[in-house]
Order: sequence, then C-alpha cells, then structure tokens
Amino acid sequence: MNSSDATAEDKILDSEVVSISKLYHENTKLHRDTGHLLAPKSDFSRAELRRMAKGYKKYPYAKTIKLPGEDTWPEGERGFDEIIKSRRSVRTFGETPVSLPELSKMLFQTFGITGEIPIPGGEGQPLRTAPSGGALFPAEIYLAVRNVDGLEKGLYHYQVSSHSLETLEKFDPTEKITEALCGQEYCEQAAVVFLISGFLARTKYKYGERGYRYVLLDIGHLAQNLYLSCTALDFGIMTTCGFFDDLVNALLKLDGDSETIMYAAFVGKQR
Repeated sequence: MNSSDATAEDKILDSEVVSISKLYHENTKLHRDTGHLLAPKSDFSRAELRRMAKGYKKYPYAKTIKLPGEDTWPEGERGFDEIIKSRRSVRTFGETPVSLPELSKMLFQTFGITGEIPIPGGEGQPLRTAPSGGALFPAEIYLAVRNVDGLEKGLYHYQVSSHSLETLEKFDPTEKITEALCGQEYCEQAAVVFLISGFLARTKYKYGERGYRYVLLDIGHLAQNLYLSCTALDFGIMTTCGFFDDLVNALLKLDGDSETIMYAAFVGKQR
C-alpha cells in the first residue's frame, strides 16, 4: 500500500499506541460517499416513529410519587443575564434540606416536557427543555436522595411523561454512592446526587455508531440546564465523571450496554 493510499484508520492502527478515541472518531465521521452506512435505517414506519416519540423510560411496578406542580415552585428573583454570569461549580454544601417543590422545579427545568409537535399517525412528539438529536432524548435521570424534605432517602427515577418520581429502593444511599463515585466527599454533603445515564440503544437505533456522539451531546445540554436551574435557585452544584461505571450501573440495575451511566451531579443548598 502506498502511503498516499493509507486511510486515517490505517495510520492510527500503524501507530505504536492505538488511541481508542481516535479510532472511534475516525469511524464515525460522516463522508459524502459512506455516511449512509453509519445509520442502519433512514425510512421509519409510523409505528417506529411512535415508539421513538416515547423517549423516556418507565418502571411500571414502581411506587410513583407525583411531584408538586408549578403553582408551588419558588419564584426566581434574578434575570437570565445575571444567572448566566453567576453560574459556577460549588464544592461545599450545607445541611439545609431541599424542598420537594424546589426539586420538582429543578427536574422540570432540566429535562421536563414543554409541549409537543404532531408526527405521522396522529400522535404527538414531546418537546423538552433541552434539545436532542432526532428528538430521541436518550438521557435518563436517577436520583440518590439523602436530604429532601418530604422524600425518604433512597434511589429514584425521574419519570418525565408524568413529572413524577418512581421509587427504586428506599435506603440511605450515601455509603454506596460514595464508593461508586470514587470516594468523593461531596456524596456525604450533597442533598441529592443526580445520576444521568445514556440509553444508547435509543439513539443508535436511528443513527448507528455515530449516535454515541449524539448521546454525549444530549447529556451536555441537559447538564447545563441543571446548572442554570440550580444557580437560579441559589443551590450549589458540581458535576463529575469520577465514578466506577460498573458499580453505578449495578446500583441502578442498568446493563451497562444498552443503557449506562454517563454523568453525575452533586446538588444541595449552599453552605
């Protein structure tokens, strides 16, 4: 093979150390002549479109806790310009509990449903507070609750379609969360730890391997919403990728393949 004929992938493989990220990046680039190969399908039936429009997970047998409505939410006192300028990562948390209306508002502003648009077949495609590639919304939000007024300690899942929490397990999650998040002390201080997963299969079904990129982007979008919501509520927040993937997945009972932990955030009242 002439050096001029070598592909980017060949050059990577010929190097002394193979970079997995570079290999993935090269193999998920869109090219004029091969881009169509990345997506397994391009034409979806109406039934498939309806399934894709339901971009959220449900635990049908879990006890559901309806979150307080908008009429109970605390009103913001600062304008958007000020909120953007004052957004910061905060690494100290006080022991004042988070209220359920505050948590409700935070979850809605982060990833709640704000409306819908029609799709073929007569159903509606829900719209969220964060954008998503193909409107597939592959992110799922789990909560390790330690100090929320009116909510028992435990693990919960945010059920976006009904704006409610699904109870996964009731126990003090502090010890297990601390172990899974690399021993970070913030686990023992934050009122809530947000555990954000990526439902990879939901996006890869439409976009193939390139869909992994979109999942990461989607999670970044909602994480910024979470930061801004916390800032507006005068909450402390700090995000992290410092976790042992398999431990978090086991705690949440995720298979680590079709759905896996991607991001975490410590949230609580500022000290």
